[in-house]
Amino acid sequence: MGIAVALGTVVDASTDPIVGTLSDNTRSRIFGKRHGFILFASIAVAATNILLWSISPAWSIAAKFLCLASLLVIIETFNTFYSTPYSALGLDLAASYNERTAIQGYKTVFQFLSLLLPSLLMMLFLTPTDYVTMNASVLGYQKIAFVTSSLCIICGLICFFGTYKHRPRSTGETPRSSFKEIFSDFFAIIKRKNVGLLILGYAVSLTAGAFITSLGLHVFTYTFGFSTVEIPLIMACLIGGIILGQPLWFFLSRKTDKVTALITALGVVIVGIIVFAAVLTFRNAVFAHHVLPLVCFTMLLAGAGTGCLYSLPISMFADIVDLENKRTGVDKTAKATGFLTFCTKISNALIMLLIGLALDLIGFRGNARVQSVATQNWLGCLLIAGVAAACIAAIFIYSKYTDETVATTAAKTREQPPQPIPQSRRL
Repeated sequence: MGIAVALGTVVDASTDPIVGTLSDNTRSRIFGKRHGFILFASIAVAATNILLWSISPAWSIAAKFLCLASLLVIIETFNTFYSTPYSALGLDLAASYNERTAIQGYKTVFQFLSLLLPSLLMMLFLTPTDYVTMNASVLGYQKIAFVTSSLCIICGLICFFGTYKHRPRSTGETPRSSFKEIFSDFFAIIKRKNVGLLILGYAVSLTAGAFITSLGLHVFTYTFGFSTVEIPLIMACLIGGIILGQPLWFFLSRKTDKVTALITALGVVIVGIIVFAAVLTFRNAVFAHHVLPLVCFTMLLAGAGTGCLYSLPISMFADIVDLENKRTGVDKTAKATGFLTFCTKISNALIMLLIGLALDLIGFRGNARVQSVATQNWLGCLLIAGVAAACIAAIFIYSKYTDETVATTAAKTREQPPQPIPQSRRL
């Protein structure tokens, strides 16, 4: 499973800069630079999603692996054709330093609201059991696939028609890029100190979210023994924290700067994981009768911090792209967005592969309803160690970052000579 998911993610990541370049260079009178990709890719993702969940459990391991790996590559490729132009469209529509943060905040809110949907659909379409296991109804998952594919098309149409009148178009001659030039641009970008630090910090910090969302379900299911009703409640607290935290980080970034807000958010995640470690350690003794409320509280706290990781770094990257576009006069918004996504997806693929290997090493058995006590404890330790290490490393990286937009504005203010006070104002 880890190999199949990692393979799909690596192929997906490799196509991001290419699709970004195609979007920047597209000259369509009807669709502009972004909207044609958004419309057709949303339909293609929906169709492939149904095929993905139609793989029969009765097939051989080899057949299931080949089908799973192939369909993941296809769906991730179509997803790139949607997500990269979509992300670039958000940067195209943002006109100022603070507006970029606001747009990314709204995107994060709706992104994580959508993550509540699978939990709700599981409650509707899967046979109720004490634990979520591989024996859950195949038919139920196929019904979920039809619902999510329908919503995929609906949301794609909303995005297409809702922003159609603002569709960006290429003006003049946009220089074409060969594959060699695409990746030479990539290495030229990451060599810049601030860009390299931002991409590295973003990739590292997102691994904290990967640990929470992937290992978290295992910990809640097997270590704490929560039911299919309690787990969606916990995930709702996590997502609720992410959503509620967006106005806070937007306000803090305006009062201070984006780097300060980002480092503060990482500190909040660390506090949340420390509290979670205490609950995990004393779950059968001190907190025996209050485990669920305490876990919900820690997920709410961790969510408030991790929500910032999905919005502010992209806003900061948009600031850099905007400065670069103004400096060169060439629109490379989607290509630059593709580079950022490429690095984060490669990082995510590596983390998912390592998590899969770690589960094997600690003796995790996917077909067992109950894990050994040692495996239960190891699941919790892996989650805590992974989140804490990612947050500490990201704080170290972001602490060396300088906000170019703030620095440029400050420099212009210092260079501007004092203006004489008008006679009317002196009076």
